[in-house]
Amino acid sequence: MGRRRDLLELSRRGGALDPDRRLVAVALVPAAPAGDGLGDRGAAALGRSRRPGAVRAADPGRRRLPAVPADDARPLMREDWSRPYPAAVISPDEATALVRSLPGQPAVLRVAELSGGLANTNLRLDLESHPPVVLRLYQRDPAQAAKERAIHALAAGRGLPAPRLLGGGDDPSTGLPFGLLEWIDGQRLDEAARDLDDTALPPLARSVGAALAAIHAVAFDRSGFLDGSLTVAEPVDIGGGGLVGFLRHVLIDGPGGDRLGRDLADRLVAFAEREAGLLDRWPGPPCLTHSDFGGTNILVRQGPEGWAVAAVLDWEFAFAGSPFFDLGNLLRPPLGTRPGFAEAAAAGYRAAGGTLPAEWRRMAALADLFSWAEFLTRPAVSDAVVATARVRITETMVLWD
Repeated sequence: MGRRRDLLELSRRGGALDPDRRLVAVALVPAAPAGDGLGDRGAAALGRSRRPGAVRAADPGRRRLPAVPADDARPLMREDWSRPYPAAVISPDEATALVRSLPGQPAVLRVAELSGGLANTNLRLDLESHPPVVLRLYQRDPAQAAKERAIHALAAGRGLPAPRLLGGGDDPSTGLPFGLLEWIDGQRLDEAARDLDDTALPPLARSVGAALAAIHAVAFDRSGFLDGSLTVAEPVDIGGGGLVGFLRHVLIDGPGGDRLGRDLADRLVAFAEREAGLLDRWPGPPCLTHSDFGGTNILVRQGPEGWAVAAVLDWEFAFAGSPFFDLGNLLRPPLGTRPGFAEAAAAGYRAAGGTLPAEWRRMAALADLFSWAEFLTRPAVSDAVVATARVRITETMVLWD
């Protein structure tokens, strides 16, 4: 919590924002069984697959840039990243105590970890005489539980694509706040996209864009972090000045410059000083920003009219921001490099009432720099994350060549 407060204080002085921060994901698909060789890749951002069991939670300048070294140029994905602490898994008996508010007070027959995130724990509960539900345990920052519950209530009232909140409270067996969420059948977008060719993917991208426009239709009077009542409690600067201030803090005053490499860090700061003002051209009001709107947090399924978004998951990091944070996240590789994906997503966004300026792709790339810089501030950042950050930062600057 101390690091979060430090970032917030910086934002008020000229601006740190922690946008896609910490890349938590909650993909509602079962983790692969241990030892089958698919656990790490299938889990993507959730880190290691685990078998069900009773494991306690842990306390919680414009010139052409040089080529990226070969070791860094490989397509690093979030499955290369790891959790900072173990996932929590509770027994069926302990889980049964948490579902007593459900109709019929069903017993929990089986507990299985779900793949998709790096910080919190998400478990599928198979129940007696009741549809399955998702148990979400808030490990990284328990204070965010109230905000996420409020967002689920807002989503239900406005018809946003999010699972229904069925209950919540504090789990006595782990000491963590929890939420009970509707189980939604579907496949993660990143997994579904791998099996779709370049003709089949754009229609799905249009659905993703439309879903994002619905989320961004929720407006706020200022940008910043939200409290449990969805009020902006911590204003932040998400414009050009905020980005430059955050990069200076991370790369000059903090450890990020040494981790990124001093030459690349200096070039990134100079690049932002020249180009970040583009972010100030956005005329729209601050909007509800998911802040981790990527392929591991978007469930899709195939219906009579084709593939479409079934739900958007993991709202823990949502804040009042701009559309470009979510668009920047969505268009990271591999989705953003698929032919026609970005264009179709933008078309779906606009058709659903969203507004995008002509320079929206550059603005999205700039906004995503907040996230890549934030990753470099973490106390135990992995080599895989640093390597991915180098690649993405370099690719962003090349967009302006």
